[in-house]
Amino acid sequence: MTSDSTTSETSNFKFIQRRFIKRPDDKAYKESIESLKQEIKKLDLASNELTAQIAKYQIDQKVMDERNRLTGELKALIAKQSGSKNERNALNAQIKAIDAQMKKKIAEINQQTSKNNFKSIAEIDERINSLDKLIDAGDLKLVDERKYVKEMSSLRKLRRDFGSIEQTQASIDQDKAKIADLKKKIAATHNKELNAEFDAIQKKLDDINESNKSIISKRNVIYDKRNEIKKQRDGLYDEIRKVKGEFDEKFANFKKQMAEEKQKREEEMKAQIEEEKKAKLKRRAEKELAEASIPAFTKEINTIHRLLTYFDPSYVKPTTTTAAKEMSQTMNGKSIPSSTNNAIRTIEFPEDLVIVKKEQEDFFVGSKKKNKGKKQSSTKPKNFNVAPDVVVGLSDLTIPFPTKEEDVPETIKTLKEALVALEEKQDEQTKINIERAQARIAKFEVEEVELEGEEEEE
Repeated sequence: MTSDSTTSETSNFKFIQRRFIKRPDDKAYKESIESLKQEIKKLDLASNELTAQIAKYQIDQKVMDERNRLTGELKALIAKQSGSKNERNALNAQIKAIDAQMKKKIAEINQQTSKNNFKSIAEIDERINSLDKLIDAGDLKLVDERKYVKEMSSLRKLRRDFGSIEQTQASIDQDKAKIADLKKKIAATHNKELNAEFDAIQKKLDDINESNKSIISKRNVIYDKRNEIKKQRDGLYDEIRKVKGEFDEKFANFKKQMAEEKQKREEEMKAQIEEEKKAKLKRRAEKELAEASIPAFTKEINTIHRLLTYFDPSYVKPTTTTAAKEMSQTMNGKSIPSSTNNAIRTIEFPEDLVIVKKEQEDFFVGSKKKNKGKKQSSTKPKNFNVAPDVVVGLSDLTIPFPTKEEDVPETIKTLKEALVALEEKQDEQTKINIERAQARIAKFEVEEVELEGEEEEE
């Protein structure tokens, strides 16, 4: 394909408008990050300066050693007090649990004794003995005696029930003893000497702190300033993370839009290629149909007419059809067109045939008189001359070329017969050519055949 055809083919594609997608401002992002980092560096320098100042306000090492020793002793006492406290809490928990059980047992006894006036077995036995004496005396009436006997029977039954009450009461007494013992243990955990030692150590520490109050105060002020700087630095780091997060989000969105735009342009280009392919198939179909619509054998018929004019100067070529004229206009008027196959062919001539090259004469002028006004000599030339293009034209039509002048009439007859045969078959063959072209067009439309090398063929 030539460069001109390439340019023409490329120009068939429409220009695809690309949507402008703005890239996140890297410069502004980097400047913002760098600015925040510079502020952090300034804060670091200020923090380092404060740390150096703290180092200047140092308490005497002997005092610090004494303070550390007292602090250690105080921590040990606190640990002991904590242990005593835990022990007291455990004992109190035991007392609470025993007291709850004891109250429950007392409630059971009260429930059982609330139905009568006796609180113990001794009281019941005393009542039974008094009734028994009254009955033994024999001074009672029969009604009273029966009444006392019945009461004694009830008291003996109640006495049996009071056996379980006594066991419960014994358990209650044991619980009270346990609680008393636990309370003694709790009292033992309150170590007054330990508390006094704690207070003494705390007083010494307070004295040391008071003597170094000014130094400690100044150090605390510096510590507060340094802590404030740390908060500001942490805030700047948070700001850096925020800026980076926002930029990353914008850049991710930018990449997503770029990918979508690329996909969109690829789809549009694919659609254009598909559209151009269809247009190409349509042009090929129109060309196929146009070529098939040209009357069949037009080239061969024109060749025969020119050969007849060459061999018979009196022959008058009939008026050609429009299609034939259009076909004829595409060929060189001074040469007989060869077949569609332009391959070089070798033609063998008779030994007595002499090929004469005419410089200014038309090969299809026929046998003209060379000297106007003079009578042509009746003598025949020794050799019969035939132009090379005439030989090629006859060969394309598969008609033997004359080797001598006496063979010319036979050649003219053969040419006319071939002309008649071709003209008779012309309409039928043209129809067949059109049908074949239409079938190929249908195949192109169904299969969407790629027409490779079309430009080279053209």
